[in-house]
Amino acid sequence: MLAALPTGAYAAASQPVTQDKPEACLHPSSDKTQLTSAQTCPDRKEPVTVWGKRAGFTAPASTTHLSASLMQAYRMQTLGDIAERIPNLSFTNTTPNNPVLMVRGLGGSEDEGPTLYTPVLIDGVPVPSFAMGQMFDFSGVDVMRGPQLTEGINAFGGLVSAQSRDPGNKVSGALDFEYGTGNRKRAMFSGDMPLGASTSLRVAVGGETADGYIHNHTLGRTDTGGWHGWFGRIKLLHKDNEGGEWRFSLHRMLNHGGNDYFETPDHAAKHQSYNTSEGTNNTAYLLGSFQYHRRFSQKLILDTTFGGVSTEWRYSNPYSVFSANSGFTLPTRQIGGSVMLSGSSGRLDWKGGIYGQQVKRWAPYGFDMSPYYASQTTATLATANVAFMAEVGWHLARDWRLVPSLRIEHVDSSLNHWTSSMTGEVPYAFAIQESLPRQTLSKTVPLPGLKLEYNPRATEHISQFGWLSYTRAFLPPNYSPYGSYASTVSVPYASSYGNTLELGYRIGHPTGRWSVEAIGFANFLSNLQVSATNGAGESLVGTAGSAHSRGMEATAHWKPLPSLQLNAFMGLTYAAYDRFVFGGVDYSGKQMSGTPRSNFGFSADWQPLPGWTLNASVVRRGRTTLYPNSFTENAPYILVDAQIEKRWKHWNVALYGHNLTDSSYFTRGLSAGYVVAANPRQLGFRVGVNF
Repeated sequence: MLAALPTGAYAAASQPVTQDKPEACLHPSSDKTQLTSAQTCPDRKEPVTVWGKRAGFTAPASTTHLSASLMQAYRMQTLGDIAERIPNLSFTNTTPNNPVLMVRGLGGSEDEGPTLYTPVLIDGVPVPSFAMGQMFDFSGVDVMRGPQLTEGINAFGGLVSAQSRDPGNKVSGALDFEYGTGNRKRAMFSGDMPLGASTSLRVAVGGETADGYIHNHTLGRTDTGGWHGWFGRIKLLHKDNEGGEWRFSLHRMLNHGGNDYFETPDHAAKHQSYNTSEGTNNTAYLLGSFQYHRRFSQKLILDTTFGGVSTEWRYSNPYSVFSANSGFTLPTRQIGGSVMLSGSSGRLDWKGGIYGQQVKRWAPYGFDMSPYYASQTTATLATANVAFMAEVGWHLARDWRLVPSLRIEHVDSSLNHWTSSMTGEVPYAFAIQESLPRQTLSKTVPLPGLKLEYNPRATEHISQFGWLSYTRAFLPPNYSPYGSYASTVSVPYASSYGNTLELGYRIGHPTGRWSVEAIGFANFLSNLQVSATNGAGESLVGTAGSAHSRGMEATAHWKPLPSLQLNAFMGLTYAAYDRFVFGGVDYSGKQMSGTPRSNFGFSADWQPLPGWTLNASVVRRGRTTLYPNSFTENAPYILVDAQIEKRWKHWNVALYGHNLTDSSYFTRGLSAGYVVAANPRQLGFRVGVNF
C-alpha cells in the first residue's frame, strides 16, 4: 500500500455520521492537516455531525485510498500498477495496457464475458477495467475490497472508484513531460479557468508514445509491443445559490498498439519474441458523467449520478501464436445512474436509493487456420438491471452501532444474433453453420447485509474503530458469447452467490502519528462463474459448484519524524475450488488462478530538505498459477520502486525507477504453454511546470 494509509481519506459511503470529535481529531491521515499543540478539539460530550462521505477511519470496509501525489510518486499509471502494490489485489492481462482485476481471488473473466466481479468507476460511471490502460488527471482512486450493497452498482468482489480533478477557482495551468525506458514519451497539459463567481472549468489533454519492451528477432524490430495514443478531459463545476454542486465531465482516451506478447516462458522472460507479426491492441473510450450533490438541511442530503460510456477493444494475435488469424472487436455501450438520499433522526441514520443501468456488448470472434479449420462466431449481449438499496444505522449504545442493509437486484439479460460458422478442407472437407433465436432470462434477488460497529470515544492518545459484518453477494446469470455450438451457448450459466464475513479493527493516534489496521474475511461461494475451456475446445463461462476465499489484510504507518513516514502492508488469501469439474478436468481442491497466497510490502517517504522528496518501496508477491491456465506457475517476485523529486516555486523535476530489480514474471497463461510477461525495469525522468 506504499504511502497510503490503512483506509483512505474518505471511503465511498455517502451517509451522515455523528462523531464525538471532528475528523481532524479522529482520522490518522497524512493527507490531512495535523493538529498542533495550539489546536484543541471540542469537549468529548459535544456532538459534531459530519455530512456527506464518511471519514475513512470509521468506514466499516477494507479500503485503500490512493491520492494523486501518491500515484505520481510511485508511477501508478494503470490499474495493474495499483493491483501489484496494495494488499490482496491482483490482475491478469493479455497486454500491459488491458488489466482485469481480481480481489481476494475473485475475478479475471471480464474480457471473456460480461461478468463484472469488480466494477471500475470514473466519476461514478462504470467502465470495463480493460479500458483503463492509462489513468490521467485523477484526484484519487479508492479501492474497496469485498462486496458492496449500497454503493450504486452491484459489486461482487470489490469496487474501484476513480475521481477526476475538480476545476480550481482561479486561473492556473500545468505542463508535465516524462521520458523513460522503451523510448516512452508522455506529455500532458492541464488548466483551470473560472467562468464566474460560482462556475469553473478544467481541461486536461495529453498524449503518450512508446516502442515498448519487446525485441522481435524474426522481424528485427523493437517496437512490436509499442503503443501511441492520446487522452483528454473537460470538466465543469458549478455551485448554485441553494448549495447544490453540479459536475459535468467528458472523458476521451484512444490508444493504438501492438500485441507481440504471447511467447514461450523462456522467451517471454527475456522480453524476446519470434512471432511473425506484431498483432493489434487498440482501445478507446468516450465517457460522459453528470453528478449533483446537495444538502437540503442538516439532516438530508441528495447525491445523483448519471452517465454513459462507449468503449471499444480491437484485438488480434500474431499469426504464429496459434498458426492462425485470431482476434475480435469488442464494442460496449452502457448508460445508467443512481439517486441516493441520506439523513439522520435521533439515534438513527439512514441511506437509500435506486440504481439502474443498460449495457450492450457486441462479441464477434474469428479463428482462421485454413485450410485445416476456420471458425467465426457473432453475438450481442444485452443486460438491463435496476436495484433498490437501503441501510439504517441504529446507535444502540454510546460506542455501538447496528447497521442492517438490503439490496434488491433485478436483472434482464439477452443473447441476440448468435451465429457460428466452422469450416475446413484438409484432411476432410466440412462446413457447419448454426444460429440461435433470441435467448432471454430474468432474475430478481434480495441481498441482505448486517454490520455491528464499535466506535469508542477517542482519547488524547488513541482512536479505535472495529466492525463485524455479513454480506450476501450476487453475480447475475448470462450466456457464453464465444461458444461454437448452439447446444452449449443456449444453456445460460447460473447465478453466483457469496456469503462474506468480515472482522476489522483499527487503532491509531488522533493526530495521525501512527495507525494499525487488521481485517479478516471469509467468503463462502456457490456456482462461482469461471472462464474455462471444455472438451470441445469452446471458451465458456462455467460454474464451480462451491468455492471459498479466506484471508486477511493488515496495514500500518508510523511517522517517527515530521519529515519521515514508514508504511507496511500484508495480504494473505487462500482462494480455492471445493467442487469444480469442467472440460473433463477436476479442479476441486485447486487454488484459484492469478491469486498469490501472500503479498506484503514496505515503503518510506522522506523529505530530507525543503523541496526534496524521496519515495521508495519494496513489494513481494507470492507464488501463484497463471490465469486462466491453472497449470502454469508464476514464481514469487519482488518489485522495487523509487523516486527522488525536487520542487521549486513553479518547477518540479523527478527521477524514477520502476521494478528496479528487473524482476521477470508473467501475467497471463494459455493452455498451449504461451505466457505474457510483465514489463521489465523502467527508468526515466519527469519535468513539470505550473503557472
